[in-house]
Amino acid sequence: MNVFNRPLKKILAQLGFLNPFREPFKEIEFETTTFCNRKCVYCPNSKYERTGSEDGRYMKEEVFEKLLSDLSDIDFRGLIAPHLYGEPLTDPRLVSWISKIRKTLPKSRIKVVTNGDFFDEKKYIELTTAGTDYFCISKHSSSLSQNVTHLMSTLKEEERLKKFKIFDYYEDFKNKQIMLNTRGGEVNLKKNSLRHPICCEYVSYPVINTFGDLILCCNDYHGRYVFGNIMKRHLLEIWQDPYNIKLRKRIYKGRFDLPICQNCWI
Repeated sequence: MNVFNRPLKKILAQLGFLNPFREPFKEIEFETTTFCNRKCVYCPNSKYERTGSEDGRYMKEEVFEKLLSDLSDIDFRGLIAPHLYGEPLTDPRLVSWISKIRKTLPKSRIKVVTNGDFFDEKKYIELTTAGTDYFCISKHSSSLSQNVTHLMSTLKEEERLKKFKIFDYYEDFKNKQIMLNTRGGEVNLKKNSLRHPICCEYVSYPVINTFGDLILCCNDYHGRYVFGNIMKRHLLEIWQDPYNIKLRKRIYKGRFDLPICQNCWI
């Protein structure tokens, strides 16, 4: 974002001209597994262990089915991404779950975010056939895995551009750290300047953890801010709860009442 747009965007948000909460959410993230094979220094996974017991490591089938049912009820047509801090490709159910999403929500767009360590040509074909629209590969080493490099070499440029987005966090961390944030205070960054998000997009869509809790945002690593559980209430009911919307509007307008927001810097 251009630095000169920041004050303008904040004013427009405070006046209500920028308001992503007028309509139902257009994006949702849910975590199928908390396990990640990497411990990147710019991620809270490097400091904490989230895998816990088997019950907390993987989202239960009934939670996933309830999530799909709730999204089907509202004819969800936005972007859906099965990821948070776990590596989705370590979940053996991912292909079948992507297929279920595509059948249940045929007009939605499906994004798979992965570090690429378990991604290869076979998995690409399986996930694409199941219904994945595109992939975001997070690069956390000096080079991509050999499997990913080989996969890219087999694809035509048009398909690569359509199906892949690569985010080089490794080089970004070593240099300007433009793409990174402090994850609500859980990560230390050595930037020349740190700023709070303006018109914070993190709170503009639901994030569901493995237990089915709707948490504050993707930076709520520990799930300390829970607004409801989809096994007890409908997803849309939780999202449209006056307290939930009021708090998110305040954050979007730059009013950081919660410690996690006060410690969130980009």
